[in-house]
Amino acid sequence: MNSRSTNVDTRSVRQRILDTALQEFFDFGFHAATLRNIAKSAGCSAANVYNHFENKDEILVEILRAASDEQFTATRNAIRKAGASPSAQWAAAVEAHALYTASNAQACLVANTELRYLDEVDRKRVVGSRDAQEHQFIAIAEAGVNCGEFVIPLVHQAVTAVLTMCSGIALWYRDDGPLSAREVAKSYGQYGLNLVGYRPA
Repeated sequence: MNSRSTNVDTRSVRQRILDTALQEFFDFGFHAATLRNIAKSAGCSAANVYNHFENKDEILVEILRAASDEQFTATRNAIRKAGASPSAQWAAAVEAHALYTASNAQACLVANTELRYLDEVDRKRVVGSRDAQEHQFIAIAEAGVNCGEFVIPLVHQAVTAVLTMCSGIALWYRDDGPLSAREVAKSYGQYGLNLVGYRPA
């Protein structure tokens, strides 16, 4: 077996462990999930899990950090494509945030419920991307207020309300439901504009 094949196989095992762990955390919660069950469901030995991760906490950190980074990047890219208008950027940001949540409901729900189990150091590794995501929204909201497109008495409170609204999608959205993830995201973009008192010119 050449080195390239070995690298592919290693990544496959690592990703399988992460995917299985996410399902375990979603089904049973972080506290009840065990490395033994994660290894069994991933089709590998517990020793193999330890080849990739030091402990269960590190697996959770990797899952949450990846989800936060991906959501931040998706939102940032949507903002860049939206143009210069704060209202267009805001709608695009909310849609991207909502779309990621609907498309990755398990990861987002685990992120919202299981973060509390991490110690302070590991928690900081995860919340950095969350803070950056929030700052994107704050910057747009402040720009909207300054140019008169938005009417928001308290910018930070409005941003928290919108992000909390979007995070709730993970609680109810299902792929086999009446609306697609993109349809849900589009409607949430409009809700987001309503929450900041958007006034079309």
